[in-house]
Amino acid sequence: MKQAVKKKESLRPNIASIKANLGLVKKNASDYSKSCADKPMEFIVMPKAFENALKLPGFPMGYMSIITGWSNTGKSTMKNCLIASCINNGILPVIYETENNFDFNYAIDCGMKATPIYGDVEVEKIDEETGEIYIETENRIVDYEGNFIYFDSTLLAQQYGNNDYSTGKQTKTKRKVAVIEDIAYSMNEILDMQDEGKIQQPICFIWDSVGSLPSYKSYTSKTGNNMFDAGALSVAFNTLLNNRIPSSRRVDNPYSNTFVCVNKIWNDAMNAMGGAASIELKGGKSFYYSARLIVHLGGVAKAATKKLNAVAKGETYNYGTVSKVKVTKNQLPTPYNVTYEGEICCVHNGLCCPEDIDDYKKTYMKDLLDRLLAKSESARTKDIKTTDFEFIEEEDNEFM
Repeated sequence: MKQAVKKKESLRPNIASIKANLGLVKKNASDYSKSCADKPMEFIVMPKAFENALKLPGFPMGYMSIITGWSNTGKSTMKNCLIASCINNGILPVIYETENNFDFNYAIDCGMKATPIYGDVEVEKIDEETGEIYIETENRIVDYEGNFIYFDSTLLAQQYGNNDYSTGKQTKTKRKVAVIEDIAYSMNEILDMQDEGKIQQPICFIWDSVGSLPSYKSYTSKTGNNMFDAGALSVAFNTLLNNRIPSSRRVDNPYSNTFVCVNKIWNDAMNAMGGAASIELKGGKSFYYSARLIVHLGGVAKAATKKLNAVAKGETYNYGTVSKVKVTKNQLPTPYNVTYEGEICCVHNGLCCPEDIDDYKKTYMKDLLDRLLAKSESARTKDIKTTDFEFIEEEDNEFM
């Protein structure tokens, strides 16, 4: 006769005891100041045209996002609208303009609050009669002030040019060339200031553009090496992308910090293996893997845009661009993990819905006329009236 087999009691870990031993037991409300929970989703709100096209309010706070696209597809316009939204909503934009072509006037038209600072500048001129060169002092804009921090390549090199990123020491001579590691060093320095209470507001780091700077190793070796640069992006930004930016979403952190970059791209037609060509990011895959949202403007093979032209008496003024826009990567929490695509208009003062372009033309007709006359040297345009305008869309043959 078989004896009944006693069932062994399942061994279940005593989670409460384990947490107590690790010092993780929360006994009162103050213990929840260190939490693993995230704040509710927050966005840096973009213009209505952005939400209409992509079904997202804007760029998510506490995440890394990337803007991609070919030249003249609207990346700068989108960036300018992001800067304006940051300033208007109490977020500190830290702008890294490493292509050195930031247009403050255009950014101000798009809503950026920046005050020009004037100063005396010595200008070299040529006497038309004698051909002699002489120096004249003119009062010109020398800087801009506002609730933002701005770096271009020259300013980065001036600020961080003594950093030797191979040894972690300071050099006696200063580099005149900015490198990838300068951006990461600067971001960490500014986040340290926030931790110390010297900056008491959320921060949005905006870099235009990834792929425009060499790494320190490329600089010192005097060679442009893509592998060096990709490695530098991965190593220099590792802590920022995997810790300091995402950890700011936690409820115990008073400020949600954000990183949005414009990434240079290239068309990988060689590796298409008989299929469609793909868009690749310059600088390797490290930023692609870290980004939770990627927005692409234009087509795959080329810009794929429509030019919005105003023509009057033989003179043409381009007043905007219609571009395709789509989400190519979205790893945001539900219900924001959508991958819509649509169209967006880039005009002189920001982003506009395609269906609102007729209202835009009516509202800014005089402005369009003034801009046309300002750039025209033709005498026949001096008597142009707003009624003389004919509006034409010049379509890229890939735009569908």
